[in-house]
Amino acid sequence: MAIILDPYAARSCPVKTQNRYDPTLQTPQSQPDEALQELFAGGKAFEDEALAGLAGTSDVLDLREQTDREVAERWTLDALAAGRAVVIGPQLPIDVAGHRKGQPDALVRGPDQADGRPGYRPVEAKRHRVLEMTSAEWLCQFSRLDAPTVDFAHSGLTLRGSREGDLLQMAHYWRLLEASGWAAGGAPAAGVIGTDQPFGGHQVVISWVDLSRKFLRTFSRTSATGWRLRSALERYDHEFGFRVKVAQVASRRCGGEDDPRGMVAPIVIRECDHCTWWEACKPRLLDDDLSLRISKSPLDVREISVLRSRGINTLADLAHTDVDELLPDYLPEVAHRHGAESRLRLAARRASLMLAGVELERLTTEPIDLPEVSLEIDFDIETSAGDRVYLWGFLVDDRSTESSPFYKAFSRFEKLDNHSEAELAAEAIHWLDRVLTERPDCLVYHYSDYEVVHLMRLSKRTGDPELVAAANRVREHFVDMFTLMKGQFFGTIGLGLKVVARSGPGFEWRDEDPGGLNSQKWFRDAVSGPDELTRTEATTRVLEYNEDDVRATHQLRAWLRGLDD
Repeated sequence: MAIILDPYAARSCPVKTQNRYDPTLQTPQSQPDEALQELFAGGKAFEDEALAGLAGTSDVLDLREQTDREVAERWTLDALAAGRAVVIGPQLPIDVAGHRKGQPDALVRGPDQADGRPGYRPVEAKRHRVLEMTSAEWLCQFSRLDAPTVDFAHSGLTLRGSREGDLLQMAHYWRLLEASGWAAGGAPAAGVIGTDQPFGGHQVVISWVDLSRKFLRTFSRTSATGWRLRSALERYDHEFGFRVKVAQVASRRCGGEDDPRGMVAPIVIRECDHCTWWEACKPRLLDDDLSLRISKSPLDVREISVLRSRGINTLADLAHTDVDELLPDYLPEVAHRHGAESRLRLAARRASLMLAGVELERLTTEPIDLPEVSLEIDFDIETSAGDRVYLWGFLVDDRSTESSPFYKAFSRFEKLDNHSEAELAAEAIHWLDRVLTERPDCLVYHYSDYEVVHLMRLSKRTGDPELVAAANRVREHFVDMFTLMKGQFFGTIGLGLKVVARSGPGFEWRDEDPGGLNSQKWFRDAVSGPDELTRTEATTRVLEYNEDDVRATHQLRAWLRGLDD
């Protein structure tokens, strides 16, 4: 079996690669997770919008509609040879010798090669932020979408080190370009179109990354510090080469006694939630495996591997381990990890509490300082896969009367654009502003800063000074329940609203599978369901879910106040 790996191999779990090339394992029937599909849908929409910006420039070949691989490859190579400025949806030849294949979102012409032929750099669109501020004297290169071949430098910004996965994927495309003979001259570089708008104007840009720049902190046994800074290409070559070896060993298995042992064993990571190979990996894990049970602030693959090599595999193993005695042997093996000691101690604390059946541990003995007023409003929003706010939900509790709290929602179950999303936001914000004007002592409770971030972003985007002023006024009445919980409790599986409302006051959602990602699917069904019944049921499901969210924060608050009675 030929070993040909895609652009995601180096950035994803090596066990997945091992399973895929192991002939003794049955390939699972793909059952795409609906929540993951919604995430992909949002990413695809962003990608389409970004590539549309590139497509509007001059000297562009757009191959996104070409479904014949051979034709697309031939046209791609012809376009590169002709020196076209941009190729969208290119099809590069499979690099058989290098064991790689892949299709970047676009290729943009860069510096010519040493022999004078055109050279190209890969570009990918990613629906997340890719930049962060830096005080280092480093000039990051950018291009506008309407002028992708023209770079300009800007200081104070750099690519986030946490986006290592993006970098490994871009390095894969660079190696493909090298193998095909079309990599640009000069330093190896690739472009990422993130959601950042560093220069305002609601315009995203191409952020160019020097793939040879050493800024990724990785483990190193030979370094005195236990870590080294490596470039994206160095990281990629190591990770990709390892997965090629994993696949080669796995491909030699046939079910016999002399089969080679797989090079890697399952360790639970976030990727497992949506992996089609999960059912093959799960039986190989103990029920109380550390990586399986500790999902909040989880230890990384290397940290788990080091613990396993010391015989620490389960919650009980870690809970009964003297961490002080373990540290001198453990820390040198995870020196690449910032805060490795505190991370281990936190995991050990969680393990002990979980063994004792504790989900919420009170951190303080002082009374909880929770403001209490005559009119209290609980607030929660719902967003689509494209991150548009389609529902603003409120639970209004006038405690000066004997009436029960009532739910009020502002919603639009339709495909939203900037204008309609802003109109809906204005309805909700102006209503809330009027209520707070009439009852200035009112407080508005929410859980985490999610609502605040969207409130301010939307109001500012409209450019409407009255709406911005209203948003600023209502914000002064907000109380973040998550911040309060974080100061009062330690949660063994986190402090998310679903966790604390169930563990504390015992609140239960009406829906059997409540969750933000699931609600995005329900919204899609409410807007685009195949029939009226489907759309109606989905609309009701979303509204009930949102109402339960605000009722959960309401009950959580009542429970907290009762703790100190």
